[in-house]
Amino acid sequence: MSNSVSGLIGLLLLFGVVTIAAAQNQAPAQSSSPALAGSDANGVKYFPKDEVTASFAKGGTLATGSNYRVMTAHRSESGNVEVHRSYTDVFYIVQGSTNIVTGGKVIGLKETNPDEPRGDSIEGGETRHCSAGDALVIPVGVPHWMKDVEGTLLYFVVKVKKPDSSQ
Repeated sequence: MSNSVSGLIGLLLLFGVVTIAAAQNQAPAQSSSPALAGSDANGVKYFPKDEVTASFAKGGTLATGSNYRVMTAHRSESGNVEVHRSYTDVFYIVQGSTNIVTGGKVIGLKETNPDEPRGDSIEGGETRHCSAGDALVIPVGVPHWMKDVEGTLLYFVVKVKKPDSSQ
């Protein structure tokens, strides 16, 4: 599959998740970054290329809603293990590559944030080498770890909140 086709599929996946999340909202939410483009009367949020590039440079949130958040992220080294108790993560790799380990047992678990404990490493799990154009959906509760980052890794993160079971 060509890079342009896989890139298009990744973007469609990313924006499909955002569209589904936004459709579940009762009212459109404003961007949490006022310096970035705002919403129109229909709640559509547009971010010109220059603003997206600037957001990748510092990392941050492009848009939030009652049950989702769209973020830009960058890293040049391995991160900590993360486990999200309330959010599914959707990653779309824009530049660079990394190994992402999912599942397994978290080693060195630290409960510094009860909704998002961290760890030092993962024992077991499945390792995938992800690079530009790849997308990954990590369900609530699944440990994940970006390690062995090659180059400057730029990626979109869409966090989709787990539905409230009381509804």
